[in-house]
Amino acid sequence: MCAKYAEATVNSGDNYFIRLIGLIICIGAAVSVVVSILFMLRLDFDLTSGNLLLFVVVDIALVALAFVLFLSDICNHNNAMRFISFILVGLTLFVNMFLSSYLISPAIDFIDGGTYGVKSTGGAIEYSIVAQRNADIELSAKREVRAGIQSTDAFRNDAEKETKKLAAASFEEFENITEMIQATENDSVDIAVIQSAMLDAFAEYFPDSFDNLDVLATFRAGTGKAKNTAPDVKVDISKPFSVYVSGIDVEGDISQTGRSDSNMLILIDPERYRMMLINTPRDYYVKLHGIGVYPDKLTHAGIYGIDVCEQTIADLYGIEIDYHVQINFTTITTFVQSMGGIVVYNPRAFTLWGQTYKEGRIYLNGDQALLFARARKGLANGDIDRGANQQLVIEGIVDRVTSPEIVIHYKKLLDNLSGTFLSNIPPSVITQLFSRQISLGGDWTIEKLNATGTPARRPTYSMGSEELSVINPDLNSISEIQTAIDDFMRGK
Repeated sequence: MCAKYAEATVNSGDNYFIRLIGLIICIGAAVSVVVSILFMLRLDFDLTSGNLLLFVVVDIALVALAFVLFLSDICNHNNAMRFISFILVGLTLFVNMFLSSYLISPAIDFIDGGTYGVKSTGGAIEYSIVAQRNADIELSAKREVRAGIQSTDAFRNDAEKETKKLAAASFEEFENITEMIQATENDSVDIAVIQSAMLDAFAEYFPDSFDNLDVLATFRAGTGKAKNTAPDVKVDISKPFSVYVSGIDVEGDISQTGRSDSNMLILIDPERYRMMLINTPRDYYVKLHGIGVYPDKLTHAGIYGIDVCEQTIADLYGIEIDYHVQINFTTITTFVQSMGGIVVYNPRAFTLWGQTYKEGRIYLNGDQALLFARARKGLANGDIDRGANQQLVIEGIVDRVTSPEIVIHYKKLLDNLSGTFLSNIPPSVITQLFSRQISLGGDWTIEKLNATGTPARRPTYSMGSEELSVINPDLNSISEIQTAIDDFMRGK
């Protein structure tokens, strides 16, 4: 009898210890559930319907069930139930910790850390000071020089101040870079102060003139450190909205200006899971918004900043664009590589830059996706086909980010995207779209339109009277796109 009493006492102590451990784990799981819910509310997740509501209900129910089991006598006398209770509460704790630390917390850090969407005109712009090679000009604080600068340069005052730190400069205005270079050739000015992106374009169009130049110095001018321009404002995404995406032809620092290699207007209708991708060729001959007195190549709009690009597209199609995003070569390679690559359907086989792209479904890593999107030479329709390839890359990215597999690459994707793009899209728009997708699911339908035109040679505002290759817009094509935009935005 004494032996049985002693055995019961030991078992009672063991059961008490197991119950205590179980309750401690239950409390930890309950805290993890509360933290997960608070994090999701912080990101404007809709927890009132769909998979997210189901997740929250199951989450709370499992913790409550585990509490009941550990507080009752069931676990004291049934080893199987004790094991099940520990599995339930342990799984709940693990899932919520994973959700909070791997998925939600990185998203909050990404948005709150200022790496989400910085103002394009906020970063300092690189400038080059050039002179004729045979002019034998050296810059010094005491050296008086006559300098040319573009009259429409948004950072002209800052550029002049930086130049005066290098030499005693007096300035003369010019309408475009070609006039400035010609002025150095005929000795009207000693030096030309030019945005480096503009100089790169000049070097491509006029290599002989560029070869006669010396770059005496480079500096950065502007407002300094880029500032966040995407406030966390709650936006209703129940109606269609528009996003202009500009891809500039530079690598590295996203605050640099460059020619707009890609000009994609994206219309998004979350309620109907529809997107419309509208590509405008980079060589489209259009009037740049607020720049110059006669038309230019659309690609040159990028040199004047994302706002000029956006407004030029808005003028062309008669639409008020809601948001913009600026990306560069580094953004594409980083984004695609971080998500594990994409799959696109290539309608035509071609070889370019030593890379062969077969016809049909092909896998693209980050570098391959960039080259695929940039390909123009060797394609039957040149710039038009390049725009179509860019639409295919965007479609591949959308397929990838809306697939369940993206969870595997999620944290790496956010970490690598920091500082690689400019945007004025409020974070709440992104989080609501993400919340909607994971809660309600749904397959997106993507429509693609391409503005067309005829090749020609025309003078451009940015490069002066020398004729460059352009595409004269097809007015019927523009009209059809305007009608399609109007129908889409009205929910037709």
